[in-house]
Amino acid sequence: MQPIEEQEDYREYSLEQREEHLKDDTLLNMRVDNYQMPSLLQKMLKSMKKNQVAVMTTTRVKDKLHTNFESHFLDQYKAFKEGDTVSFTVSLFGIANTSYFYKLLIAEKLVYVRRLKATAGKFFKEGNFKKAAKIYQKINGYYNFGDTGNNYQKEDDQSGDFKSCNEQLGKEKVNCFSNLSVCKFKLKEYLSVIAVTEQLLDMEPTHAKGLFFMAKAQVAVQEFDDGIATLEKLVKLNPDDASFKTELTRATKIRA
Repeated sequence: MQPIEEQEDYREYSLEQREEHLKDDTLLNMRVDNYQMPSLLQKMLKSMKKNQVAVMTTTRVKDKLHTNFESHFLDQYKAFKEGDTVSFTVSLFGIANTSYFYKLLIAEKLVYVRRLKATAGKFFKEGNFKKAAKIYQKINGYYNFGDTGNNYQKEDDQSGDFKSCNEQLGKEKVNCFSNLSVCKFKLKEYLSVIAVTEQLLDMEPTHAKGLFFMAKAQVAVQEFDDGIATLEKLVKLNPDDASFKTELTRATKIRA
């Protein structure tokens, strides 16, 4: 990245100059939804217009720069430390917009959902439950607003490929709601856990993880009768699982 006084005014480029400039191997080509840049820089890029030059300065290293994943061009965790004053000068030379999710083919929707889910899983493994939850909520929004099943492209919904993708999208929906409930529990957002697991159990009434985290959340907010009833149902469905029986015993003792 060049100092601002050395930046060229790309708005004056001809079409030929733009095409030639895009061959420059020093240009950075990034997907915003790969979360491979600090969150503040990501928000900055989202607000910029094509060919715009912008400057951003911050002293909030931990909560604005020590976020998301490091990339091939920047490891923000090594480059900056708390107390630093950090300034970025950015030129946005081009934007390649992907199609809106609801307009994608069903196979493309499945790929996109799985890619976002994998990203959320990486955040979860790193202990960043808040970011993981945000991505799972984004995915779940596609389901709740009907974007996964709208068949915008008028595909043959009776074909084997369409039915297979649709079935797999249904499984991913259950997985993402389940994973979101775990994230919310880790964040101690117990009422959110209950709300999410209610939706999950509407889809799959005997879902063990859904029942388990619903019960733990109910106990955490002192809804003991509901929590114990949920655990009793869970134990009845899974009589060989000792951990569920242990949780039921614990909840019963707390209520007493």
